[in-house]
Amino acid sequence: MSDSNILEALVTRVLVFDGAMGTGVMARDLPISDYQGHENCTDILTESRPDVVRDIHHAYLAVGCDAIMTNTFGANKLVFSEFGIAEKTYALNKQSAEIAAEVCGSFSKPGKQRFVVGSVGPGTRLPSLGQTTWDVLLDSYTEQMRGLIDGGVDAILIETCQDVLQTKSAIVAAIDAMAEKKRRVPIFCTVTIETTGTMLVGTEMAAALTTLLPYQEIAAMGLNCATGPQEMSEHVRFLSGACDRALIVQPNAGLPQLVDGKSYYALTPAELAKWLVEFIEVDGVNIVGGCCGTTPEHLAAVVDAVGDRKPVPRSPKFEPSVSSIYQSVTLKQENAVLAVGERTNANGSKKFRELLAAGAIDGMVGMARDQVSQGSHLLDVCAAYVGRDETEDMTNLLKRFVTDVTVPLVIDSTEVDVIESALKLAGGKCVINSINLEDGEQRLDEVCRLAKRHGAALIALTIDEEGMAKTCERKVAVAKRIFDLVTKRHGIQPSDLIFDPLTFTICTGNEDDRLLGSETLGALRQVKEACPGVHTLLGLSNISFGIKPPARRVLNSVLLHYARQCGLDAAILHTVGIVPLFKIEEQHRKLAEDLVFDRRRDGYDPLHELLQAFENIVGAETVEKKRPEKIEDRLKLRVIDGDR
Repeated sequence: MSDSNILEALVTRVLVFDGAMGTGVMARDLPISDYQGHENCTDILTESRPDVVRDIHHAYLAVGCDAIMTNTFGANKLVFSEFGIAEKTYALNKQSAEIAAEVCGSFSKPGKQRFVVGSVGPGTRLPSLGQTTWDVLLDSYTEQMRGLIDGGVDAILIETCQDVLQTKSAIVAAIDAMAEKKRRVPIFCTVTIETTGTMLVGTEMAAALTTLLPYQEIAAMGLNCATGPQEMSEHVRFLSGACDRALIVQPNAGLPQLVDGKSYYALTPAELAKWLVEFIEVDGVNIVGGCCGTTPEHLAAVVDAVGDRKPVPRSPKFEPSVSSIYQSVTLKQENAVLAVGERTNANGSKKFRELLAAGAIDGMVGMARDQVSQGSHLLDVCAAYVGRDETEDMTNLLKRFVTDVTVPLVIDSTEVDVIESALKLAGGKCVINSINLEDGEQRLDEVCRLAKRHGAALIALTIDEEGMAKTCERKVAVAKRIFDLVTKRHGIQPSDLIFDPLTFTICTGNEDDRLLGSETLGALRQVKEACPGVHTLLGLSNISFGIKPPARRVLNSVLLHYARQCGLDAAILHTVGIVPLFKIEEQHRKLAEDLVFDRRRDGYDPLHELLQAFENIVGAETVEKKRPEKIEDRLKLRVIDGDR
C-alpha cells in the first residue's frame, strides 16, 4: 500500500509546488569546482554542495509551498553515463530525496504537511528518434526510481516529457521499482508542449493523453516547461474537459528570451499568480507550481493568491481512443466505421510480402502512407513470413513506421516476443492483434501483461479450446469468458478491448456455411450487451473468400452496411474496395443481401445467382495453395486482389 498522504491532501485543497531548482542554482553563480568538473550537471550538487540544495528547498518552503521537488531532474544512469558517473545514480537520488525530506520535516506541522516529490526528467536521448532504446531507458530510470523510493519521496513526478515512448518507459520503471521495493507512491506526469503546439517529437496533446491514460498508477497529469501560462491555456482547457486525473500545471515564467547571453524570463510574480488562479478556478487544476525562470518570489505570490482554495469539481469526458506518436484516433468514429488498413500485412498482400522479402522499407512505408491517404484510421502491421526472422522484420519496419506514418498501429503477430519487440519501439497507444483461448489461458495472460505494461488496446478473437466459435451463442459465450479474464484478472479497461466475433466465408456452397454471415451479425449486438463498454471489429474480407474480386467488393460492402447497423465499430479492410450501398447495382445488392441472410427458396440460390452475375467480369483472384496451420493465421489470410 501507499504510505503517502499527498493524495489525501489533494482531495481537500489545491497544492502549490515549488519553482525552478535550476534557476536557483544559476543565480548563485557557483564555481566549476562545485560541479566536480561535470559542467551543467546540477544533480551533482547534492553531493558536492548539499548546503546549496538545502537552501533552495528552504526558500520555497519558507514562502509557503506545499511540496518541493528533488534535485534529480537529470539523475538517471543514461545521463550520468555521459559524465562518467553512472555508478552514482542510486546514491545521488537517495541522498537528494533525504535532503528534501529533512528540510520538509522542519516545516511540516499539523494541518500543513509538506511533501517531497521526486523529479524525473526526460534525459538527453529520445527513443522515438532512435537515440536510445526502451531497454536502456528502462534500466536507467529504474535505478533512479530505486533511489528516490528508498530516499522517502511522497510522489514521483515524471516531468518535462518530450517523447511519449520515453514517458512510458519512465512510468514502467517507477511501477517496477515500487513493486521491487514493496512501497507505492503516486506517479504524476507532465508533458511539455512547445510553441509549435506539440511535444518535441510532434505529439499532439490528445495523443499524449490517450497514451498515458491506460496507466492507472498516474494520479495527476498536466503540463510544464517550454512556455509561459498563456501559451499553455488552450492545452490546459483540453485536459480539463478530457482528463479524469488530477491536473498539474507548472509554467515557465513566460517565454524565454536571450539577454546578454543568458536566459531571461519576463513574467512577473503577480502575472504568474493571476494565471495559475485562473487555471484553478476555470479549469479545475489541482496542483500549480513553477518551472524555468520561477523563483521563491514568484511562488510567494502564487501561495498568497491560491490561499486555501479547494479543488473545483470537473466532469471530464474522453472518448476511448488509440494513438500514434502524432495523433489520437477515437475507436468510435462519428458516422463511419473505424477503418483498419489491411495491406501492410505479409499474410494478406502479395505486394507487401514481396517488398518485405526484398527489404524494401521505403516501398512498405509508401504502401502505409497510401492507405492513410485513402482513409485508413489505423494500420494492421504483420511481418510474419515463412522462412524469415519475424522479430527482425517487425523491428526494421517499426523503426520507420513509428515516425513516418501518422496513424496508430495495430501490431499483428501470433508470437509474444514479436509483439513485445514492437511495443518497445512504438510510442503512443497501439492495438495488439490478437488474443484468444485456442491454446488455453496462458498466452492470453502473457499478451495481456504486455498490453498492461505498454498501455495497449487488444483485439480478441472468439476462439477457445474447442475451436472457432461459429454460432452467435458460442461467440458470445467465448467473448464473455475473455472479457472476464482481461478486465478482472488483468485490470484492463473494457474500452480497450475490441472483439472480433469472426467472419467466415459464405461462398463455399456448403450447407454448414450458409448462416455464418447472419450468426456474426447477431453476435455483434449481443457481445456488446454481454460485455459492456467493449468495441467490435470484423476482418471484413473473409466473408467473400473464394469468389471473384468484383463480387467480393459487393459482398464485403453489403456486409459492412449491415454490420454497422448492428453496432460494428471497426473493420480490417482495404478502404478503396468498399462501395457505398447506393452505388451498387440494385440486382447485385439484393443478391448479396440474400446471401448474407440466407434467403434461399425453391429455385433460387443467391450464391449461384451472384456467381452468375459476375461470371464474365474480368478480375479473377488468386488463392495461395498453402494455408496457414494456426487458426488465427487462417483467419488473417486475405485473398490477394490483382491491384494489391
